[in-house]
Amino acid sequence: MRRNMKKIISLLAMLICVLSLAGCAEREKLPKEEMYQAKSDQYVKMLSSMSEEELNEQIAGLEENFEDFEQEVALYPYISGAGQKFDFTAEAYLTLFKSYAGNMDEFGAYVGLKEYEGGVENDGEVTYDAVYEFEKHDMRLSLVYDSHDIVITVTADPIYSTGEILQKAGMNTLLGMGVVFAVLILISLIISCFNFIPAIERKFGKKKAAEKKAAAPAAPAAAPAPAAPAKAAEMTDDLELVAVITAAVAASMGTTSTDGFVVRSIKRKSSQKWKRA
Repeated sequence: MRRNMKKIISLLAMLICVLSLAGCAEREKLPKEEMYQAKSDQYVKMLSSMSEEELNEQIAGLEENFEDFEQEVALYPYISGAGQKFDFTAEAYLTLFKSYAGNMDEFGAYVGLKEYEGGVENDGEVTYDAVYEFEKHDMRLSLVYDSHDIVITVTADPIYSTGEILQKAGMNTLLGMGVVFAVLILISLIISCFNFIPAIERKFGKKKAAEKKAAAPAAPAAAPAPAAPAKAAEMTDDLELVAVITAAVAASMGTTSTDGFVVRSIKRKSSQKWKRA
């Protein structure tokens, strides 16, 4: 682990050196060098003279009335009558204040100019960098000018030492690894919980089986339904009795057919006559 960290730190240091050397190699003397330097100094002095409260008020005012400010910047030569355009686009002017205010705690008090790093011209646009000294960290002000010398992009970043950069890189690495390990531990805990699922299922299965078993004896209470067959048997006995009586009556009357028999009335007779019969 320590070897890997040393390799990472060495690679970062080499990368920073290569980038810084490449940046220095690209710098060139520009025809309007003095103008870019004067404007950079002017903007830094303006920013450093403002308190944090004033900066925040300026940012809030620009954001609240941004559309009006944007139109005013577009029409500046005609409104003022000076024939000179505003140095910034509306977006870049707002970014100037926001970039400085966002890093104000990292800068501290303004000391003075440290060096002009020079500019690079590319496709009609000029990027000019200057470094200014502050109590805590130096500031690199980078301004991108268009072909009309209007600032279209602004960055005001603190310059950290190699040790601070490596420290931040190490902290970011540790933080990233910590998050990864935390997620892996959480996943392993979730997977380990799968071992308890079968036991929980068996427990619920036994509970349901016990509930079914407890409810089973109540079913035989519905047994009294066979009353209908008893009625059918009783009715069958009555029909047999009727058939016997009908046959007896037909025999006593000397006939073999019962089609003409009609029951007019039923009268109870003395039991003595049945006995004699």
